[in-house]
Amino acid sequence: MNHPAELRRWELSNAEDLDVRERDLRRRWHQAHIERFDAENVAGETSWRSRRLAPHDDEARAFLERLRSTRDLSDFQATTDRWVRSFQSDYSGPSGQMIINQVNKLSPDPEEAVTVLLDALSTPVNLEDAVRKVRLLADHLRAIRVGAHPSPRRAPFVASWYWGLDAPETWPVAWPSSSDYFVYCTGTPEYEDQGTRYAELYDFAMNLDGDPLRFEQVAAWWAEERPIVFHEVLCDRAALREDAKDRDDDPELFRGNAQALVAVAQHIGGSLEAKVAEATGRTLKAHKPQVMANKEWPRGDLWIDWRVPKTYGLAVRLWLNRKGFAIGLRPFPDADTGATERALEAIDRQSLPGYEVLKGRDSRVGKDVGFTGGGTGEVIYARWFDRASVASTDLAAEVLRAADDVAPLIADLSGDAVPEQDGDELADSVTEFKETTGYPTASHEQDMAHQREFAKLLDPEELEIVDRVDLRRIWNSGRYGGTGPMSSLNTTIRDADDAEYHRIIETFAYLCWGDDSPAERIDRVLEDSQHQVKGLGESVIMKMLAISHPDRFITVYPYTGPKGKLRMLKLLGIPAPTASSRGQLQVASNDALRSRLDPYFPGDPLGMGQFLYWFAQRDDEPEVELVEDPLDELADELLVGREFLDDVVALLEDKKQVVFYGPPGTGKTYFARKLAHALVPDAERRPTVQFHPSTSYEDFFEGYRPETDADGVMTYRLQKGPLAELAARAAEAPGRRHVMIIDEINRANLPKVLGELLFLFEYRDTPVRTLYRPDDPFELSQDIWFIGTMNTADRSIALVDAALRRRFHFIPFFPNHGPMAGLLDRWLEREHEPAWVGELVAQVNDELERDLGGPHLQLGASHFMKHGLNQDALRRIWQYDIEPFIEDQFFGDAASIDRYRFDQVWSRFSHLAGESIGEEAADDDDTEA
Repeated sequence: MNHPAELRRWELSNAEDLDVRERDLRRRWHQAHIERFDAENVAGETSWRSRRLAPHDDEARAFLERLRSTRDLSDFQATTDRWVRSFQSDYSGPSGQMIINQVNKLSPDPEEAVTVLLDALSTPVNLEDAVRKVRLLADHLRAIRVGAHPSPRRAPFVASWYWGLDAPETWPVAWPSSSDYFVYCTGTPEYEDQGTRYAELYDFAMNLDGDPLRFEQVAAWWAEERPIVFHEVLCDRAALREDAKDRDDDPELFRGNAQALVAVAQHIGGSLEAKVAEATGRTLKAHKPQVMANKEWPRGDLWIDWRVPKTYGLAVRLWLNRKGFAIGLRPFPDADTGATERALEAIDRQSLPGYEVLKGRDSRVGKDVGFTGGGTGEVIYARWFDRASVASTDLAAEVLRAADDVAPLIADLSGDAVPEQDGDELADSVTEFKETTGYPTASHEQDMAHQREFAKLLDPEELEIVDRVDLRRIWNSGRYGGTGPMSSLNTTIRDADDAEYHRIIETFAYLCWGDDSPAERIDRVLEDSQHQVKGLGESVIMKMLAISHPDRFITVYPYTGPKGKLRMLKLLGIPAPTASSRGQLQVASNDALRSRLDPYFPGDPLGMGQFLYWFAQRDDEPEVELVEDPLDELADELLVGREFLDDVVALLEDKKQVVFYGPPGTGKTYFARKLAHALVPDAERRPTVQFHPSTSYEDFFEGYRPETDADGVMTYRLQKGPLAELAARAAEAPGRRHVMIIDEINRANLPKVLGELLFLFEYRDTPVRTLYRPDDPFELSQDIWFIGTMNTADRSIALVDAALRRRFHFIPFFPNHGPMAGLLDRWLEREHEPAWVGELVAQVNDELERDLGGPHLQLGASHFMKHGLNQDALRRIWQYDIEPFIEDQFFGDAASIDRYRFDQVWSRFSHLAGESIGEEAADDDDTEA
């Protein structure tokens, strides 16, 4: 295929005398990002490429050599598919390996496809060869395309990924993040010719930057962190257009300049949207300008509106031109006659220090600072910064400051002022929620990242090529809100043939992006045979809408049930909607809840959902009689000092997990259960599990379990264990404490049982990919505490894995030492049982400690905490509880075993019983006297 026009454009763009100013602007803008990257990253840190990809470059060459010798396309596709999934390649998704899979599946002539791949994936000899290779692959993808896929736009990445493995310092990889960053920096439009597209990215990385690996790192950082960079180069871009207009240049030459300004506006607007909404206390939607300022000229300024929905131009505005920039209020709820006069009246009522009325191009009022845009009579009320201030301005902070400043004016002009939170009974609950949960937490930020990730999967251009496994992650994971088990939908997706899967994808696309109203789309997907999908119910439908339209839908997905919108409406005192269809009920209830919570969670649908679940969970709390200080009562009941309980709780607050260790019978489990009950009265939030030698990771956390389906066919289902279930309950009740008791924690093979959970014990709220959820990161909430018990007669603490010991506080429970010392004596006194029993046991424990070399095998108090103690009762306890224990500890040592039999012990210490009995009798005589 010939590409004469695009090829000429590429050739001209590389000529040094073509628009030197544009190249300088691009270089300076990129340099500003390099400086920011260097400031925020560790100097000299090895790149992720070096860590993750470099070890696999020889493997890539081997796969290509194997294809060259066998010319077996199916083998190449299957083996490379497994290979790129075996490490963090960033190539296994729809932009990379999936294209190889489609080439294998769709190419009518496998021999031709092998020839194309061998050529395209082999390292080029020069840039001209690289452009040819990308075009060759793009043309092949275009030739085999069915509908919109495979997209020729993938060709630069598919090919250059292999080149970058072989020669990373010579061939920049067209990563999706690098391509996005390139568009952001240059405003470059889409290319029909993918060879030209790669050539311009190559030019940027190799010539404007000079270090392709640094370019790659900066682009990846930008895509991940979405930083707000502000620089004088933006003012120079605005000046570029004005200077050209003065010289009567061809306007079309400056379309790229306008596109670059619009790209920056889009990035800044989207990145700050949620924060600006929070600062104003209402939902706002970011708007960017058009590329063309009018029919003839591309624009030469930059503005961003964070606009009140359904208004003409009531917004927080950032507006930049060649002279500087302004941040403030665009005061137009409508465009009717007299809008400017009404705006000025509102400004007079609530004037702000440092703000002034600035005029647009055609306005007759306001200060002229050189703005060339704006409708007839348009003004803004803003603070003005000249261009000398750009370098020292923290743009994000100034925008948020302005948003807070102008919020009362927005409320005044909108005519539906945000209700005062003072006096609103919901305000106290929201405050409690934020204080108890620490909202917004790190997991909230992670969930927002998940929303963006899922939104890419549901993008109309991506849906048809999304892998089925990736698609199922949307509803199988709890990220951005859970939907509950969806086994039927999973089966439908898994078993669908190509035609049926295509119909399902069309249903998803219609649901998320169709032209009908949301309520009508929901109803059609639920009821219309054209769109129905077996297993696709309201929860998944609403999650997809919340992902694709987070500005509208909150993360409460069911309508009915204990976690549904209807119950949430009732809890907030909002009347249930009257509607005739499920779609109408879902949308109306969603909008009512969002409107009520918007003042407290502006622009934050995830926060609204989390608050509602917390609020509903609090309403479910059982009514319990409050004790002023349950630990005081517990200390009395357990016969320990209050300071010891305070220490245990402080240790739990520190690491979130402790282990009670000591000999059997020292009350470790009893103490743990009583403490857990005092800390968490709700039994649902304090489960107990017991480890044993056969306990597995699957038993404790989660694993696949066999089951039969309706046809009697054996299948496997991922089943949650007690920890996964507790984590799910904690996620639904943020800020509420949960405690898990792990009895006999040391009896299991702990590294095997805990796996990656060992990391989570230390790094709470940090998502990790677990064994059975490689695509659904799991995190352990700060709200979950663990109390383990450990019997040191079975296994010494010294044998516990050092990594585990570092993550737990270990609290000793020994009869003659520490906080448990004298426990039996205190119990005997309280229960009016003979004190000599405690004295006898203490003497024997001293002997055992000496004979066994430590306190770990002493006799626990609980053996003797029984009523009706006398010599016969003690003999029975000794013969049937204590002597078997002694025989285990002195196995093979008959003399020592005999020494601790009851008769021998009694002969040594029976005098204690006599002395004690005599003292008690004397005390009784004194009392009678």
